[in-house]
Amino acid sequence: MTLLWLARRTAVPLCFLLLIPALALGHAGHDDSPEPPSTASTPRTSASSDDLEIVAVAGPHTLTIYLDRFVTNDPVPGAALEVGETGGNAVKADEQPDGTYLLRAPWLDVPGKHDLTFTVTAGDLTDLLAATIELPEAAHPAVGTLDSPVRQFLGERRIPLTTVLAFLLGAVTVVTVQARGRWRAISGTAAVLIGVVIGGVAFAHGGADDGDGPVPSSVAGDAPRRLPGGTVFMPKDAQHLLAVRTVIGSETKASRTVQVIGQVIADPNASGRVQPSQAGRIEPGEKGLAHVGQHVNAGDILAIVAPAISAVERGTVGSQVADVDQQVRLAEQKAARLSGLSGSVPGKDIDEAKTELAGARARRAAISPTLAGREFLRAPVSGVVSIANAVAGQYVEGKDILFEIVDPSRLWIDATAFDPLLATGIKGGSAMTTDGTPLRVELVGLGLTLRQGAVPLQFRIVSPPTGLSVGAPITVIANVPADAIGIALPRSSITRMPNGGSVVWDHVSAERFVPRPVRMQLLDGANVLVLAGLKPGSRIVTQGADLLNQVR
Repeated sequence: MTLLWLARRTAVPLCFLLLIPALALGHAGHDDSPEPPSTASTPRTSASSDDLEIVAVAGPHTLTIYLDRFVTNDPVPGAALEVGETGGNAVKADEQPDGTYLLRAPWLDVPGKHDLTFTVTAGDLTDLLAATIELPEAAHPAVGTLDSPVRQFLGERRIPLTTVLAFLLGAVTVVTVQARGRWRAISGTAAVLIGVVIGGVAFAHGGADDGDGPVPSSVAGDAPRRLPGGTVFMPKDAQHLLAVRTVIGSETKASRTVQVIGQVIADPNASGRVQPSQAGRIEPGEKGLAHVGQHVNAGDILAIVAPAISAVERGTVGSQVADVDQQVRLAEQKAARLSGLSGSVPGKDIDEAKTELAGARARRAAISPTLAGREFLRAPVSGVVSIANAVAGQYVEGKDILFEIVDPSRLWIDATAFDPLLATGIKGGSAMTTDGTPLRVELVGLGLTLRQGAVPLQFRIVSPPTGLSVGAPITVIANVPADAIGIALPRSSITRMPNGGSVVWDHVSAERFVPRPVRMQLLDGANVLVLAGLKPGSRIVTQGADLLNQVR
């Protein structure tokens, strides 16, 4: 009877006492508060000289070394690299297939600061660089009431020690109360309150990290990212992947330029149009009709035009032909008769008869093509057919443009300048297509008659590239008689800000790039001259600038 009464009195409180710590155990390691952003990065260091730049990144028991040219940021393969610590022997780093160098040394397992010297031999170049790297403290078990096997068991299962202690405290409370024989004095509600307090404490400490569980390392600092102020952090591995290249900017003097817009035209001395002189129908020649892209030589037959004559016109021409035929027969008879009387007839009469016969035949030859003659359309120059508007059986009028022929090796640019004073000072320059292809041009001349308020200019393209089409828009960078001082850079160095301004990226340190707003002018189709916003001696990105601009 007593055991049944005790079980009935203690069942619910005991269940709550044991259940609530278990709930806390189930929530162990869970934290509903937002996790603060990590700013830690893999331990790294860098060093540079006038020739080389080194970035060393610490890993598990190893040191990964990136070796680049300081000026161009090109990786240096095949170098002999030794790394020594102060007071220790130098260790050789092994070159890896990806172009990096891997170092294994005993001191890499020792936390703290390490002063390093890098000795590099690459061909005829030998360099010595110094740097300091700080290795973090290694994780180690803390000394406590539980031995390391217990801590290891809990750590592997991510169970905080406070949760286990709360569970034991609840059990001890039940046992202690029972031992004192005071079950009657403790109601079920009081037992539940005790369990709630114990479980709440356990839950509050359940998500705490006591150093026993494994803590994942944060490498968020190793990813490319944009820092406050617009600076971009780009680790060396990403620089190698994106092939980021640089150049040292230096001041230079160059001619000032002005941009004018134009389009490609054919050289009038090496192009031609083919038009029929009369109305008619198109007929193909022996080799067929000429087509677009076909290379032809001067004199080649492109098409044939058969004259189109109405019935009335054909009757009129037919009667004229009949009259001329009659005149030819009479002239032939007269000339033959007089020729037979040679000696008795004056010679001048015979000559007149022959002349009359020749004239009649000429009139007959002139009229005959009107009925049956065809016009052969021939290529006026050698080149490539750029326009072909002829189809077999097509009816065409006189002066219709059926073919255009262009020599692709002889092209001009027709442009306009709206400043007459500036246009008269243009001496030459360069040009650029819409896709950035540079062109070398020579000034042919400028017109004295304005075209829609602008001065017409014509330039000759020197060695036009393959695929340049007539009518393509062109930007001409014309030189004017004035000098400018600035830093010459490749055009690929320039990127655009959201507001439309021009920006170059300054490689200020091994893994940091700073955007520099600049004012510039085009030098030619491939280079620009930075007039303001950049200091001489800066390392400017010439390849991969657009990729840096996209980092967020």
